[in-house]
Amino acid sequence: MKVLSAILFFILSIQISFAENDLGIPEPLKQGGFYVGKIAIGDKVTFHGKRVKVSEDGFFVFGLGPKYKSQANIRVDHKAGGHTMYHLPVKPYDYDVEQIKGLPPKYVTPPKEVLERIRTDAAEVRKIRTLDSDLQNFREEMIWPVEGRISGRFGNHRVYNGKLGSMHTGLDIAPGQGALIVAPLGGKVTLVSDQYLTGNTMVIDHGHGISSVYAHMEKTIAKEGQIVKQGDPIGTVGMTGRATGPHLHWGMNWFGERLNAGIALGIE
Repeated sequence: MKVLSAILFFILSIQISFAENDLGIPEPLKQGGFYVGKIAIGDKVTFHGKRVKVSEDGFFVFGLGPKYKSQANIRVDHKAGGHTMYHLPVKPYDYDVEQIKGLPPKYVTPPKEVLERIRTDAAEVRKIRTLDSDLQNFREEMIWPVEGRISGRFGNHRVYNGKLGSMHTGLDIAPGQGALIVAPLGGKVTLVSDQYLTGNTMVIDHGHGISSVYAHMEKTIAKEGQIVKQGDPIGTVGMTGRATGPHLHWGMNWFGERLNAGIALGIE
């Protein structure tokens, strides 16, 4: 009897671990994840007091930052009247500390004459991330932009040449110099820029506030304004900007919220 009870408890635990609400969103959510839900046509979604874009066929998306709280609250206002509240649990993530050694001093403590450039670079990317386009490529199943060794994980706090830096905001993949990078989701290239810290950098809009960034590229292939399909070549792996070796820094965002691409890939 005890064995049977243990088996039933185990099965129930699995079902609870992968529970899904009527929005189609798997629970629990994870810090750094982005989630696609579906509601009835004509209904409206509010997340943290902000109205979220909903497609004509009822799909919406939202993202959680790396230090998001323990519960996500979503309100759905029904076309027929009334509303429903969803309180979705959020699983915390344990972040490590990474030591980065061998960087040129100018990338650890940038000289005063380049600080304005760094601020301008950052402002350029922030502006691009405010886009709320009607594209729906965020609904595609994510693929790897390039395959290789994971050399840096999202959310880890970095120490550069012994100096404490900021949280790492992407997934670093090191397949070797010149490896081809492809679009993990379709979308529109909204930025191609040579930036001081991130080198040859590209941003792709996937719709409804979801965007991705590719940094330290050797060269860019896709052009600003170009529509790319999932799997299309967009550039090659390099080590431009602040890098100690060739790798792709791959980041994801929901507007200003930093996201963990590893969650969408199922490796986190």
